[in-house]
Amino acid sequence: MNVTSGFFDDVLGRMGNMLSGELILRVLGSITMAFAIIVIFNVLQLFIGRLLKNRISFQRTFIIKKTIKYTGFVMAVLFLFGSMGIDTTALLGAAGIIGIAVGFAAQTTVSSFISGFFLLSEKPFQVGDVIRVDQLVGEVLSVDVLSVKIRTFDNLYVRIPNETLFKSNLVNLTRFPIRRLDILFNVTYQADLEKVQDLVTEIAKGNPYVLDNPAPHFRVDQFDRVGPLVNLTVWFDRNQLLEVRTSMYMAVQKRLAQEGIEIPYQKFDIKIDGTENITPHRGEA
Repeated sequence: MNVTSGFFDDVLGRMGNMLSGELILRVLGSITMAFAIIVIFNVLQLFIGRLLKNRISFQRTFIIKKTIKYTGFVMAVLFLFGSMGIDTTALLGAAGIIGIAVGFAAQTTVSSFISGFFLLSEKPFQVGDVIRVDQLVGEVLSVDVLSVKIRTFDNLYVRIPNETLFKSNLVNLTRFPIRRLDILFNVTYQADLEKVQDLVTEIAKGNPYVLDNPAPHFRVDQFDRVGPLVNLTVWFDRNQLLEVRTSMYMAVQKRLAQEGIEIPYQKFDIKIDGTENITPHRGEA
């Protein structure tokens, strides 16, 4: 408290002497120089931003530019106080005390700040990637020091603190150029599995969105109560998930129906006896 009061007493004492024209001119000159320092650092951050463009990631460029900008502001303030003859030692001491208090009160913010630097160093994603954090899926709009902003596919703007990202299971859905789709479905035990394999493989090879390499793959995963569970695996360009999924499911269902191959499902048969008691019985199609 004595440090802070001493600083303000020094400021008030010197303001009482600001009556001469020479001092007013000096103050105006100091303000002009402080403004010039801010302008110089703003121009410097723009120059550095253009110089680093396409050389390092957008996130790192953003951090460097912000650091330069805030450094220029701090230097301008210190120059302004110094030119007025104000001792900044007391100010820095008070700022240190306030900084410690704010640090204890904002532990979550500090944690997000530190997590942000870990994310920048690991680079698990970048602007434009589609990520999944728990049940949330969206496109990355910006990666900042404290948080990541994404836009979901239903056009919602979501801010995720870096601390949350660092602690969560994060999945980058567009990191690699191609992706895989597993089409799982059951057939009856009366169905010819070799025929099913030929039919669905032909459908996959005829789909314009499905890649030839890696080639489509058919396998039988297990025997369920309703019938064998088969899996058709296809690969596609990462930007065509919806097209592949919709077209493949529709084509498989239509072709199997045309060939008389049934996709079974569990159902309940209700039998009513003469005593009007209802006895549920589980059956399969």
